Amino acid sequence: MATLMDALSGLAPVHDPELVDSYQRYVACLETILTPEQRATYAELIQRTGGVRVFDTLTPDELASLDPDEAVIATAIIADGTTTLENRRVASLLNQHGLHKVAPDLIPPVPHITPVDLATDA
Repeated sequence: MATLMDALSGLAPVHDPELVDSYQRYVACLETILTPEQRATYAELIQRTGGVRVFDTLTPDELASLDPDEAVIATAIIADGTTTLENRRVASLLNQHGLHKVAPDLIPPVPHITPVDLATDA
């Protein structure tokens, strides 16, 4: 059975100190709010999906579509402000390393082109 740290570390070939520290902080938070069984389920989810979801960005429909065990984990993370911040921190650092597929909920926005922009390009 994979631990959360193993699952997170396996997401990316990048292991800079800030990213490793972020994983450790996130795992420490998760250890205070999740049961050992929930942590194992979450580690398996991370390994299976190859990514980290930013749970507080999920829509109600996305939350409702989660597996019941995963929904309990997501709800626990969302309910704890510190864990939510650490969840976002991990995803942000992965995105900073260009690993948008690993943290899909924070994919950079598509640039918006307005009619004014088009007029100035001419």
